[in-house]
Amino acid sequence: MDVRHQVNAAMEERARQRQEMQWAEFVNSYGLNILFPAVVKPKDPSKKLKTNKDLINARLLENGLLFEDSQSLPQIQLGVAQVVDNLEKTKCFHLVHLEVTKNEDESSSKEYPHQLEVQLDEKNWYSLYIGGGFKHEGLEEGLNNNGTKLPKAQFEVSASLPNLTGFLDSTRFQYTVDQTSTSSFLLSHERPLYAWLGDDTALGEYILALPKGSQYSLGMRAVLDTADYEWTRSYKEYQRYLSCRVDNRGNVQRPNMIPGYYWGLDWSLALRDIVPRKHAKLPYAADASPEIVASSGTSLKHSLTYELRTNGELCNNRLLPTAGMDWFTKVELAGPPGDIGFAKAQGGAALHLPILGEIGERLALHGSWSGGYLKPLSYDGACKPATISDRFFVGGPMQLRGFLPAGIGPRTKKGGSTSPDGDSLGGSLYYTASVSASTSPPGIFRNYGIQMFGFANAGTLVGTTDGIPLQAIVNSTRTSVGAGVAASTPMGKLEVTYAWPLRYGPRDARRNVQFGFGFNFG
Repeated sequence: MDVRHQVNAAMEERARQRQEMQWAEFVNSYGLNILFPAVVKPKDPSKKLKTNKDLINARLLENGLLFEDSQSLPQIQLGVAQVVDNLEKTKCFHLVHLEVTKNEDESSSKEYPHQLEVQLDEKNWYSLYIGGGFKHEGLEEGLNNNGTKLPKAQFEVSASLPNLTGFLDSTRFQYTVDQTSTSSFLLSHERPLYAWLGDDTALGEYILALPKGSQYSLGMRAVLDTADYEWTRSYKEYQRYLSCRVDNRGNVQRPNMIPGYYWGLDWSLALRDIVPRKHAKLPYAADASPEIVASSGTSLKHSLTYELRTNGELCNNRLLPTAGMDWFTKVELAGPPGDIGFAKAQGGAALHLPILGEIGERLALHGSWSGGYLKPLSYDGACKPATISDRFFVGGPMQLRGFLPAGIGPRTKKGGSTSPDGDSLGGSLYYTASVSASTSPPGIFRNYGIQMFGFANAGTLVGTTDGIPLQAIVNSTRTSVGAGVAASTPMGKLEVTYAWPLRYGPRDARRNVQFGFGFNFG
């Protein structure tokens, strides 16, 4: 009886699979010819649509929807899903709805019996936000200083004007103030590059015809901010700058945080003031090393920066990859009309190889490397060398585990009260390298995006002047080994590690147990 039951069950399963295959073959063979352009209209007929219809049709084409050509239902479904995701990320709509309908135009209905209808539920022309949180710049340092430094809480007020011109543009004003009464201001406007040039100009039409050309963006920003480096370098830097960026994504705050391919070209003009930490008891004295005091003052930085990143596009997982590769490169050139001159280049690559079991379920090996070099440029005496803020700083759980942020490299003999072992001076050449093995934990934790891993790290940071001998790079290399647990969260990668520094300098800032959070490369 059991044998007959098993035979019947097997036959039913084969029949079900055969039926599914036949249905899939029918669906794939059934093509639709859709009339171009798509019908774009507001969800509420009583409201006037302000979004540019040509831009919406361009996004449809860029996401794989073919018009006036046969396309299967699965292909159309995939294209529709990509378009909806793309438009919702602009934050201009409450809802995006796409539907294939019957073509009512008698002159073309025989050749193209279907048309695509796009319904847009546009957001209000303005939005306000009042809230709070923690500053990103001090979060990692606060987690790794034995509680002596807490992440700075901040209060934020912002106003946004989404889709003001109808080209999915974004205008934003933001004001923040932290618990130390340090405030910052941001004013920005961003829209598709072709919309700045005019969609009826030859150059605008050329850009729009490029693959994903409607997503090429031009943004402008004006910023007043303060960067706090007192815990590692005993100074703050007041920043006032204007910038302009052309990129392939739009609305990018931090290029390393967005998923997928990214390229961008930035122009910036920044007026910066380095202010050493003030002494707590002596009002006219500085609580910083003489080297930091000597570096204080105003500088004008004029620079062009080009950045290219894959950001997990070639990996099976953005935050916890087990297969694929990742890489980035960034080049910056500073010079007149600013008074600081340098050329700065950095880059890196990572490789992830599954060894046992299915991809993402068992053992995987990982290797990564990153490095950078900074060369001063005088422009025949017109410019001074790079300031301390332009140099590289190395250390931290997401870069060189076992060492604190800015924990290795050139350091003053004596520092301020928050850096008694010496202020970090940064360097002009660095590299980091890592090899690791990871596996998913057994049981229920496997389904929650958690990995256990063991690692070996190496890296160095050398040079504050031009000319660095190879022997200095070799002799100054730091190494560490350890193990940890990493988790994928909606806000980024979170890791907890225990590291044993094997090779280190007597004045390096080391830490065994560390917490890491972010999107750092590697």
